[in-house]
Amino acid sequence: MAERTDGERARPGGQARSAVVAVAVRLFTEAGYEATTMDDVAAAAGMSRRSLFRRFGSKEDILFAEHDDLFETVERFLDAAPEDDPVATVRAAARMVFQEYVRSPEVTVPRFRLVRAVPRLRDREIAMTARYQRAFSRFLARGETSGGRALTSEALAAAVIAAHNHVLRSWLRAPHEPVPWRRFDEAMAFVTDSLGALLRDPGAAPGGGAARESVLVAVYPADAPGEDVLARIRGALGGD
Repeated sequence: MAERTDGERARPGGQARSAVVAVAVRLFTEAGYEATTMDDVAAAAGMSRRSLFRRFGSKEDILFAEHDDLFETVERFLDAAPEDDPVATVRAAARMVFQEYVRSPEVTVPRFRLVRAVPRLRDREIAMTARYQRAFSRFLARGETSGGRALTSEALAAAVIAAHNHVLRSWLRAPHEPVPWRRFDEAMAFVTDSLGALLRDPGAAPGGGAARESVLVAVYPADAPGEDVLARIRGALGGD
C-alpha cells in the first residue's frame, strides 16, 4: 500500500481527492483544459456533479487541490518547528515541497505543462508561490515587521523560492532524468549560506563587510526564469 502524505492524512478522503486530481489532469491534457467541463470530470471520476462541486468548486480548484493541501502541511510544519535555527527550518520546508512535487510526476509534469499553456492557471500558480514566500518570510522574521531582520527575511525567502523553482522547473522539463537532489541541496545551500548568516548574526556579512552595506534585496518579475534570478544574485554577491 502506498504511503499517504501528510496532506492526505490531514483531510478525510485524501486518497480519493488525489484520484480525482489525477483523472482531471488526464482529461485536461487529452481534451484540453478549456474544452473539459466539470461534468466530464465527474463522469470520469465516477461521482456526481454535485459531489464534485461540493469538494472542489471549480476546475482550477481541482488542479491546485494538492497545492493547497501541501501549503497547509508546510504551515503546520513551521508552526511546530523550534526557533533555534529558522534558516534550517525554512530550508527543510522547501525540501518538503520539492519532494511532494517530484514524487508524483504523472500529475505534476502534465500540470506544469497546463500551467504554462493557460494564462489564468499561471496566475494561480504565481499567487501560490507568493503564499509560500510570505510564510517563509514571516517565520524568518520572528514577528519583526521593520528593520534589518525583516528586510533580510524577505530577501532570503525570495531567494529560497527562486532556487527551489529553478531546480524544480528544470526537472519538470526533463522528468525522465533522475531527481536532482544534489543540485537542489546545492542551490539551497548557496542562498541560505549567503543570506542566512545575516539572520543568525546581524553583525555578519558575506565578504566581511558591515551588515547594513551587504543586505541584498532581489526584485524581479514573478514569472522571471529561476536561472536568471540566481545568476543575478550570484553576480550581486560576487560569485562566479
